[in-house]
Amino acid sequence: MVADLESALPGLIKEADIPGLSIAVIRDGKLLWSGAFGIKSALTKEPVSEDTIFEAASLTKPFFAYYVMKLVEAGELDLDKPLVGYVPRDFLVKNYIEHPRELEGFRRDWFEKITARMVLSHSSGLPHGDPRRPLPIFFEPGTKYRYSADGYFYLQKVVEHLKGKPLEALMRQAVIDPLGMTSSSLVWQDRYETRAAVGHDFFGVTDGKLRKRTEAHAAATLYTTAKDYARFVMAVLSDNGLKPATVREMLKPQIPVVQDISWSLGFGREATPAGEAFWQWGDYGTFRNYIVAYKNSGAAFVYLTNSFNGLSIGREIARRVFGVEKEPAIAYLNYAQYDAPSVRFVKAVIEKGIAETPALFKEYREAYPQEFNEQAGNWAGYLLLQSRRTQEAIAVFKLNVEAYPESANVYDSLSDAYIRAGDKEQAIFYCKKTLEIIPLDTKADKATLDTLRLGALDKLKDLEKK
Repeated sequence: MVADLESALPGLIKEADIPGLSIAVIRDGKLLWSGAFGIKSALTKEPVSEDTIFEAASLTKPFFAYYVMKLVEAGELDLDKPLVGYVPRDFLVKNYIEHPRELEGFRRDWFEKITARMVLSHSSGLPHGDPRRPLPIFFEPGTKYRYSADGYFYLQKVVEHLKGKPLEALMRQAVIDPLGMTSSSLVWQDRYETRAAVGHDFFGVTDGKLRKRTEAHAAATLYTTAKDYARFVMAVLSDNGLKPATVREMLKPQIPVVQDISWSLGFGREATPAGEAFWQWGDYGTFRNYIVAYKNSGAAFVYLTNSFNGLSIGREIARRVFGVEKEPAIAYLNYAQYDAPSVRFVKAVIEKGIAETPALFKEYREAYPQEFNEQAGNWAGYLLLQSRRTQEAIAVFKLNVEAYPESANVYDSLSDAYIRAGDKEQAIFYCKKTLEIIPLDTKADKATLDTLRLGALDKLKDLEKK
């Protein structure tokens, strides 16, 4: 297996347009092998080493959850006590919700039910990076799953108040140093200046800038190496730093997500052909990472990349490490794999030019009727839009509108492209078209249509002001 990875990974990251990757493989709860491939930056061409620092992104979440379980084990935090009971009344206004708890439109009754268990299992109902105030809460806490970085930040603020120290200092003392994670930190360190990788977009382009986080965020700011993060994974696998009963509670499924997927306290859970596994992905745009581990066998891998395309090879790495052809978590995440038709379509559009886009769109729809669907076309359009290829994005979104005229989402996407292009007249037209189609859209679920309606109304309001 190691020989296979060493042989295959250089070609795999090249085919997937991933500049650099660092990986660690665990067997029987111990580090079996680690490797580094590619470059830290397309500008400097400096090679990735096993000491290269990557942004872990959302791999930070289970790392923080492990620390929270230490507080639970010590009796300092109750998983099922509402978090509002741990802090003064005005603390939350100043440090988290940023408005009075009585503000009209804010579900105070729901907010006051939120517990650490709900936050760690993403069942708090809180949003994910939502700037709106009053703070939206999407459902009664504890009843459903909704991924939420804001929930983790809320729990972080409560923990920092309880302990009287910033999160970086707390986790360094209780987790980072005890586990020997000598390269890791929740905030930027000057020693990373010459060791850190920089992020790259879909096309392998980078501005060469390092993102230097000066404040810890429990959901996202861990800087680490694959070997260092593997030390944390091995701690969970071997009950190191926590009692076995605490680890069992941490990894126990808490809330269902979809078939074969649930969420525990920090990690996702999946039922695979090889058994039950815990997992997490990281996505900070130009840093995309993945970890999956089997508690019963002590087998795991973690890989970190400096690329938008990092998760496009998760399925292939899992196949080579574990021998599984399908992994539910990879399927659930729904990132386009490196060899997907949508990926090849975008590359073809760039290579052949905008004039060939209609012919390419038709070719891919006919050749891949199941895979190159509405969602694939939408993904391709937004990828082009994010890469500042606005006219190409408009061309793709228009073709998607022609192909799926009964979908409200395709009109909404085209309005976004016209907003980016600065064409207010067309943007307004397609926002109104979105609202017109929403009552006729029988395929999208109510929550999606409600989100589209609110988004279109907000965009219209802003466009008409201008």
